[in-house]
Amino acid sequence: MSFTDIATSLLFNSGHSLSNGDVKVIPDLVMRERHKDTLGITSHPIQTGAAITDHAYVIPPQFTLEWGWSNSSLKALTENFSDFKLSNFVTGKLGENYINEVYESLRKLQQKRVLCTVITSKRKYKNVLIESIDTETTENTTYSMMVILNCRSVQIVETSMGKISTPTNVQKFASKTSSQLKMGTKQLKNVDNDSLSDRISELFQ
Repeated sequence: MSFTDIATSLLFNSGHSLSNGDVKVIPDLVMRERHKDTLGITSHPIQTGAAITDHAYVIPPQFTLEWGWSNSSLKALTENFSDFKLSNFVTGKLGENYINEVYESLRKLQQKRVLCTVITSKRKYKNVLIESIDTETTENTTYSMMVILNCRSVQIVETSMGKISTPTNVQKFASKTSSQLKMGTKQLKNVDNDSLSDRISELFQ
């Protein structure tokens, strides 16, 4: 990352972040952000006069972040100042562990499937999961890191359970399938054996 890139990042990329409350990842450089909003539309014929909203639904937004970090950035210097050595100016190893820590933070957020909030230049996304993390290291990027994050918002809805009561007069075995009702205290009556046997016989006729 050149000095011009760092200066541009400080001037124009402030406010971008990916966080879940405990962890907050802020890019040193924003290269590209791609936003995708899709409407799911039925392939079946739609009857004339039918509500179109019954045959089309909004798919949770997907977006791609191309963010960069560098061990030479000002943020890396301030967070790793205890490791600072004068020779680092020559070798370029400023903030040696910075990009590794950022990479591990992204991986943990993905593996723990933590819902995140992402702030981009276009909009703010809530309930986001990191679908994939793509990065590459070459001889020219040993002390910097460009990451492509494919993210997807998740729809969170509230559900509740309800009971459906069916009238006992339409139930075949109401004594078994109907809901329990409070009928007060009942007095048991003796039933003679002849009457009981007659009722059993009627059930099998």
